[in-house]
Amino acid sequence: MKALYYAGPNKLGVKHYRKPEIGPGEVLIKVAFTGICGTDMLAYHGGMPKRVKPSVILGHEFSGTIQNVAEGSQFQVGEQVTVEPLLTCGDCPGCKIGEYNLCNRLNLIGIDSDGGMAQYIKVPETKVYRLGPSISLEIGALIEPLAVCVHLLNKGKVSANQKVLIVGGGPIGIITALVARQKGAEVIISEINPFRIRIGMEMGFDVIDPSMQDFQEQINERTNGRGADVSVEATGTNIGLVSCIEGTCVQGTAVIAGLPKKNADFDTYRIIAKELNLVGTRVYKQEDYIEAIELLNHRKIDVTPIISRVVPLDDAIGKGFEAIDSGEDVIKILISIPDEDENQ
Repeated sequence: MKALYYAGPNKLGVKHYRKPEIGPGEVLIKVAFTGICGTDMLAYHGGMPKRVKPSVILGHEFSGTIQNVAEGSQFQVGEQVTVEPLLTCGDCPGCKIGEYNLCNRLNLIGIDSDGGMAQYIKVPETKVYRLGPSISLEIGALIEPLAVCVHLLNKGKVSANQKVLIVGGGPIGIITALVARQKGAEVIISEINPFRIRIGMEMGFDVIDPSMQDFQEQINERTNGRGADVSVEATGTNIGLVSCIEGTCVQGTAVIAGLPKKNADFDTYRIIAKELNLVGTRVYKQEDYIEAIELLNHRKIDVTPIISRVVPLDDAIGKGFEAIDSGEDVIKILISIPDEDENQ
């Protein structure tokens, strides 16, 4: 089979691998679409050297069709599915209390082991979810980031009639905005990239640009000087974190979702003065996946507008990874995986 792999810092390649063979409790999936995530970009640039080793196949956001199952499987060949890519130990304090997303030895398919940027992948059956009748394979590749957003909003206890500030209009920011709006919240997105601003506005969101007008002034205008009930940091930057702290109301909640690019530097007193609740959020759990699938199945949200480009596997390095690096106008890029490999 053909796959895209990590070859070392700032190096990717496409080559042939042996098609996986399943064992007990595993299923073989013929991959259809795989998303390029910020974590993939971090891995590509050598930012996870202790976990991402050369020759590992990247990709943890993917969908596909069941190709083979072990004896006694609850799945059937031909079913369309997606995968929750978390592999946990089951033994650490987090796992023992049911919070397996906080596992001390959490592994991620596509980072710590071979992922979905390949024609085939074998995974534990317990991590496989059926796509409903309303979910295409293309949209199915977005369930993983959707589950991230469902989880973080549940951690922030977002509810109807709240004002929710989302700092960052990338894939996680936009999907979070969609889910928050579906919950009945009034959403404000803060973003400086003109393309992302336009996409957010076209999707019906109130988008502010702190590079054009004072950030706090804009938040005060939209919240009658009170601030947002809940803010979500979705950039992984220091300024994003500061914006959430400043833009959240007294005794409000700031949810920290963006992966930090370096240690933060901010005025802790601002948290004390407002008695803010700072909430960390890490990936998702089974219930978040189920909720994400239900949102799509019942057509409560439409994630189609965030798909900026679908590129074939052979072109995924230049038109995918390098395009994101160069700042092209994209929100989410999907990789389409070929059905057949003419070289096999």
